[in-house]
Formats: sequence, structure tokens, C-alpha cells
Amino acid sequence: MKAAVVIGRRRFEIREIPTPQAQPGQVVLKVRLCAICGTDLEFVDNLRLDDKKEKIEAVLGHEWVGEVVDVGRGVTGWSVGDRAVDFRASCGQCYWCRHGLRHLCVGALGDSTEFEGGIRTSMSGAMAEYIVRTPQGMKSIMKVADSVSDEEAALTEPLNVALAPVYEVPIKPGNAVVIIGAGHIGQLSLLAVKAAGAGPVIVTDKIKSRLDKARELGADFALNADEGDITKRIMEITKVGADAVIICARGADILQQSLKAARRQGTIVIIGFLKPAMIDPMYILNNNLRIIGCEPFLRYNMQALQLMEHKKVDCRPLISEIMPLADVKKAFDSLYTGQNSLVMLKP
Repeated sequence: MKAAVVIGRRRFEIREIPTPQAQPGQVVLKVRLCAICGTDLEFVDNLRLDDKKEKIEAVLGHEWVGEVVDVGRGVTGWSVGDRAVDFRASCGQCYWCRHGLRHLCVGALGDSTEFEGGIRTSMSGAMAEYIVRTPQGMKSIMKVADSVSDEEAALTEPLNVALAPVYEVPIKPGNAVVIIGAGHIGQLSLLAVKAAGAGPVIVTDKIKSRLDKARELGADFALNADEGDITKRIMEITKVGADAVIICARGADILQQSLKAARRQGTIVIIGFLKPAMIDPMYILNNNLRIIGCEPFLRYNMQALQLMEHKKVDCRPLISEIMPLADVKKAFDSLYTGQNSLVMLKP
């Protein structure tokens, strides 16, 4: 089968690798669509990929939908033709599972290799024609309803990320919410909090096209972070500050800014991969603020699929282009330049 293998910084090779066969307990799926995530962009842009001292190759892709084409012995409940997305099971044995925190299970981190400096690689991503999963095991899958399109299903994983603040703050009808960063996680966060009844919802970014998209998707206010005093504007809109500030960007200065955008006893939610930052702990203390990190690890995939199945959330307007797998470099480059905002690959 063909796979898009990362072979260096911003370099790919379409390579023929063995087509997987379903072993006992496994299913093989034909990948129908795979979206490019912001973490994929960061991985491919890493200078260490050109370090000749260590060879780092990877097949990326974790936002995908596939169709079952082969069912291994012992697999029940799955048939050829079923569509599926990832679902993270839990081992039931580790500390976290035994304490009722199954979403923190460390037994399902995937077949990846950790390199010094935090680069984790895997050769089993979905930027390939086929992918293998174990329905009754750790690398599990969920069925996709017929009423959910491939385009929507491929965004189940990032919508699950966007739903985490809704459940874990929790966000209630009428809550004022600020979303910092309007990439596709930020835009999905907008859809998620709107579905929960939040309002006003304020989105901030520095890129006009992203702000235009946020307005299209229903943001009450879309503010350019380079134009004027954003914190002052947020206070004018909310009167006292936001009930929740959701960080979907990565700048080191954003965390301190977010503190000042929240009301007293408000919540700051980190779902973007923030860089190390200096913050004023006395501001947190004096305003009784709460900071939480939300890494759901597919905890809300079921809810994401249900919202799309029942047409409460429509993710399709976020997609700017679908390209063939052979154009993987062109797809990545279009995201680096800002020509596209969300690209899907079709093997």
C-alpha cells in the first residue's frame, strides 16, 4: 500500500509499504479521509528531522475515518463495510484505571517511540491507504452512523478535544466564553460552546481569514489580537470578564493574558500546547481563578459523533480543501502559508 512517510523537515516520500492483513482480534480499514492536525504541522516543521545523527521517519495521521475491509478471527460486532473512527479503550489495570480515571490510562499510548526532546514517532498513522485496529483491545474503534459524512467523521477526534471544556468547566447556557486562537481546534471549540448555549462567545486571533470564519460559524464577536486592547474590549462586552477562557493557541504570553480576560472565580482552560510561560500567581490567588488542562484522549468521541449524527454541530464548513494523498507536501505547504485552514487527505 501507499503511505506518506515523513523523511525530513517538511519533506515526504510516498512509499510502498506492506499492506496489513487482519490478525486474530484485528480489523483492517481502508482510510477514507485523514485531516491534517496542528500537531502534524509542528512535527513536520521540526528541525531535528534533518539531524543526520538520528533517522526519524513517521507515518502521521490521527484524525481519520475508515471503512472495514478485512475482519480477523475472533472479532465480533464488526463487518466489512462498517465505517469507524478511533476510540481509546482503557486497560483497567494501571493506577489511573483503578482509581476511576480511565481517561488518564497509560496503557493505550500507541506503538510509538519516544526520542530525546519529545519527538514521538509512529509508523501506523492514517496518512496511508490502510490502517489496523483492535476492536476489543486498547487501539479500539467506534462505528460511524450512516447520517454522518466522511468529512464530519474525520473530525471526531478534534471535536472531542473541543468538547472537553464544555464538560470539564462545565460550560452552561448563558456563560460568557472567550476562545483564544481560531485554528481548527478553536473553530470547533466555538461550535461546541455554542451547542452548549454559551453566549456571548468571543473569538480572538491575528489572522483575518480565521476571524471571518469564526463570524460565519456564529461567534458573537471576533477580535483581532493585533488591533487595540483585547482585554479592555472583552471587559466592555462581558462587564466582568469571561466565565471561561479557552486557550487554543501556543504563544508563551497568552496564559497571562487569559488570566486578565476571566472574571473572578472564572476558569482558564488549556487545550492548546502552550509554550513555557511566566505568570503572576498572586493574580490567580486574588481573583480566585481556576486553571485546568484538558487532554481528553478520545474521552468525548461518543458525544462528538452523537452531536454530528443528530445535526447539532456541523463541522463541514471548516474544511477548506480535500487533496489526494500524493499531494501531501502541497497540502502541508498550503497550511504553512495560510492558503488553507483545514486540509484533508484522501488516500
